[in-house]
Amino acid sequence: MESESTKEKNKRKKHRDISKDEGLMVRVVLATFRHQGRPSYRSAREVAAEMGLSVPVVSALRQKAFEKGMFSTLINLPQQFQDIVRLEGAVKDTYGLKKVLLVPGLPDVLEELDPVRRRAVHTEVIRAMAGVVADHLDDLLAAAARDAAAASGSQEGDPIVVGVAWGRTMHLIAVHLLSTSRPMRFPALEVVPIVGITAVRNTEPIEANVIAMDIARAYGGVSEQLPSSAFVQTIDYDVVMQQKPIRQMLRKLATCTVVITSMGPIPESPDGAAEITLSSDPDMNARLFQSARRDGAIAEICYWLVDRNGAEVRSDYAAIGLGFNGLRTIAADRRRQVILVTGGDRRRFEPLKAALRARLASVLVSDTVTARYLVGELALAA
Repeated sequence: MESESTKEKNKRKKHRDISKDEGLMVRVVLATFRHQGRPSYRSAREVAAEMGLSVPVVSALRQKAFEKGMFSTLINLPQQFQDIVRLEGAVKDTYGLKKVLLVPGLPDVLEELDPVRRRAVHTEVIRAMAGVVADHLDDLLAAAARDAAAASGSQEGDPIVVGVAWGRTMHLIAVHLLSTSRPMRFPALEVVPIVGITAVRNTEPIEANVIAMDIARAYGGVSEQLPSSAFVQTIDYDVVMQQKPIRQMLRKLATCTVVITSMGPIPESPDGAAEITLSSDPDMNARLFQSARRDGAIAEICYWLVDRNGAEVRSDYAAIGLGFNGLRTIAADRRRQVILVTGGDRRRFEPLKAALRARLASVLVSDTVTARYLVGELALAA
């Protein structure tokens, strides 16, 4: 009697021999792409059942036929979608990111626009990106819930901690999450602000603690607060950090599974900062810009400052929260993500490069115009 090993060897040899049969290749190709005289596409399982072959044999025959040029593929997707996929891969590879998610960009961002039109264009792109962020976060939370259920038999499991920044982009993301349906509720979700309060008086719901509450409400989770002002003078930083409630909250921030943040530029000219906000307090905003500009920063995330080469910049003021190194630590962890959401504004092109060089994010949500600049396909006029 043949041994089991001999039978297996004979089976593999027969498989190799049949996959070289060009006549059979032709029949498989025709069965796949033409059915009852009409163009079609049928699965390997359907073809295998019709021809009396196994699915692995059909798959091998199709692969060999493709390699021999018996058929080719013609992609009829709109050019816009093809560009998105191509640019996502190019940006991901160039900057070593885990994932890149792009929305169609607006060519208007390359023009010299008046402030009203520039804000309108920026807002349109942010709203498109908000939908992408929502879908990605839905998927992340669903996966975390499945993992928790597998580990403990309950979807509750350990808390899923999501950290959020402040600002108009983050507010629009929260609005989208609240105004559209979520696939499921996540009672184990905890949403926390990654930075303190930028101003005591604020007419818009753009502070990180408010955004944390809104996003938690969208998913049926809970939120916590960072009981601190966002900015202190650097000389006072160590004293402020001794406060027990702040220390406790910073320990919580270090456990974030996901961080979602936007970013801003630090323009060289004071006039260029007229529409960009570092703090909701106008006087503090002016001081922060002056200090950051003087010390060579071109980009900021919650006032964690970055120079043109991607190095951290320290100024007269420090931000209380997750911090530059906290962002980098989470971004570098293969099990966690820092999602950076930015686009729709040419003033953010070069600052975004600096933030990516600094490794402050692992997932980028942006637009195709910004992506072309990041990979060198687009140059701005001087």
